[in-house]
Amino acid sequence: MRLPLAAMAALSAIPEQSTPPLSTTNELPEKSTPSITVAQTHHPSALRNRIPVLKAILKLLPDSDRWAGDALEVASGTGALLEVLAPAYPQLSWLPSEYVPAETASPEEQWAKHGKIGLRSGLDELANIDLSLQAFKNVKPARSVDLSLEWTKSFNSNSLSLVVCSNTLHITPWACSGGLFKGAGDLLEDGGHLIVYGPFKLHGEFVGEDGGAGNEKFDAKLRSTNDAWGIRDVDDLVELAADRGLAYRGKTKMPANNYLLHFQKISSTLRMLACIYP
Repeated sequence: MRLPLAAMAALSAIPEQSTPPLSTTNELPEKSTPSITVAQTHHPSALRNRIPVLKAILKLLPDSDRWAGDALEVASGTGALLEVLAPAYPQLSWLPSEYVPAETASPEEQWAKHGKIGLRSGLDELANIDLSLQAFKNVKPARSVDLSLEWTKSFNSNSLSLVVCSNTLHITPWACSGGLFKGAGDLLEDGGHLIVYGPFKLHGEFVGEDGGAGNEKFDAKLRSTNDAWGIRDVDDLVELAADRGLAYRGKTKMPANNYLLHFQKISSTLRMLACIYP
């Protein structure tokens, strides 16, 4: 695959030392290790994942040099993934977002309480993201999004070309999975794309190069941390998507026993025809 010029520039701009070696399994985060000296620091796993995720997305979505529109990243964390997505898709206007808890947590407690990794220092949650991404002219100020609530009210319906959500559904209650697909169904324009990345079960089974043993162990650790967390099944997510007018376009196998799932908004005309001619 020949990469578009913008994507080649984005990849070449990332220093080697900022991307740790790929892990072969999912793991609960240890104490966050500083990697980039800014208002906050990215967790090593976020740095490991972002290049494989970018390469997979480039194969699925329209030409990154010419594709224009509005894009939302749900649960941007410390902004690590957007640091490569924004320059790779320069014609998209990106909106980062993050869950801002009412109760703050110390760096040692932020994972167990809120499922957050990386280090945030000094500024508030959204200001940290803005400072990290201020170099990118196609990135808007970050916005607070809580997937468990009616989070789309401040957006325009059918206005987004792309929604991206990575490493979120397994560290949030099941209601947040429903909130993601409902919101994407409301906000994406006809033909718009939803990309979801993380660990998933397939047909009720844990999967991976190790036969699923690693993800099964990871799932048990997640549930022992918070009994509302856990690795979600692709079949269940596809059902949620269908209820919201999102067609499942397939999955891409990723490192560390993860998958990248691709959904696309079905046009209202096609949905109407499907109802008339089931």
